Amino acid sequence: MAADSRILGSSHLDGVTLTATSEAGTYVADNLTNVQPGKIWRSTTDAAQTITGDFGEEKRCTAFCLYAHNLSNDGSATVQVTISNDSGHTDIVYDTTVEATDPLYGWGEGPYGMEGYGGYSSEGWAQPFTVIWFGSTYVARYFRCIITDTSNSDNYIQAGRIKVGQHIDVPVVAGYGMGWTEQTELTRTRGGALRSDSRDPFRYANATSAVLDKIEEGDLLEIFRSVGKRGDVLWSAFPDDATAQTRRNTILGRLTDYGSADISKVGSTITFSIEEGL
Repeated sequence: MAADSRILGSSHLDGVTLTATSEAGTYVADNLTNVQPGKIWRSTTDAAQTITGDFGEEKRCTAFCLYAHNLSNDGSATVQVTISNDSGHTDIVYDTTVEATDPLYGWGEGPYGMEGYGGYSSEGWAQPFTVIWFGSTYVARYFRCIITDTSNSDNYIQAGRIKVGQHIDVPVVAGYGMGWTEQTELTRTRGGALRSDSRDPFRYANATSAVLDKIEEGDLLEIFRSVGKRGDVLWSAFPDDATAQTRRNTILGRLTDYGSADISKVGSTITFSIEEGL
């Protein structure tokens, strides 16, 4: 049985000059287009922040991602995304506002769902993120994102990566792999003690597509060509699941390995691997 995953390759904002309400020192808005989420944009206060960009021409948009942010996970922070035909955003093509951090646990699930109230948690993912799937294709030139988190405990707002573009659906076979890679190395001393050089773990995903038709095959191979190992991709194995599965199986990272299409009479299959950026 195959499930439709989604992958967002190139971002329309890459190479675009971004403007933000405020920038703290070298933590400028253009850092959001850097493929290393650790190179961040940061505001000077926790007041609502507006980030804008001009694609340069009309572009097809179906997905948005704000990755490695510090937004409150109690349901109070929101992210509003708007794409429009004009820079003043009076001729709006698409507009939506979502909670910045989705509930990881639903009603009565897990330790943060005690007494059936549900809750929020950072368990299972290293980098907090907000993903929006638009539901349809919208064509426009101008982008705006308004981030509201006036009770942020850091007293500022920051994020490491922003992407908006057109995703593709990729049916994958059951049994794909996702887990954590441990970078820490252990060394046993002459006295017998175990010592470690502690390093952060990172997530990885290995997947094989179900049988693809020629259009699906071409779309996925185009992402390999245009992004390759040079850029980053957003991949979600269960984008419509609306449970903990969605968050735990969404990853922003680099394609570390990908194959050519294995073509047969009924279609083709393609394998790929992604490692999360830190």
